[in-house]
Amino acid sequence: MAQESSHTTTERAVWTDTEVDQFLLYLSNNQDKISDAGNFKDVTYNGAAEAIAEYLEHGPAKSGAMCKTKWVSLKQTFNAIQKYRQQSGVHWDNIRGANVEGEASTSV
Repeated sequence: MAQESSHTTTERAVWTDTEVDQFLLYLSNNQDKISDAGNFKDVTYNGAAEAIAEYLEHGPAKSGAMCKTKWVSLKQTFNAIQKYRQQSGVHWDNIRGANVEGEASTSV
């Protein structure tokens, strides 16, 4: 007799631009709750999940844990861009990024 797996698969979060915008707006409006490490407490992420629920278009409803993961990911991306921009002789703009095109874009 085969045993049923107790492991449940969870759907991966799908973030729309609107959800990200509203998420960041919520965090901006609650920036007084940010810690010295640049993160928020779980209660803030849970509040963000509730605040963006009305903007859900597809995928699972966002949880506080999903919001926390998104915040960490956005911070990492932001920090990587900031580090890149501080290099001498490189270009970055907020519309086209580094403007890498063609075959070179696959190696970035």
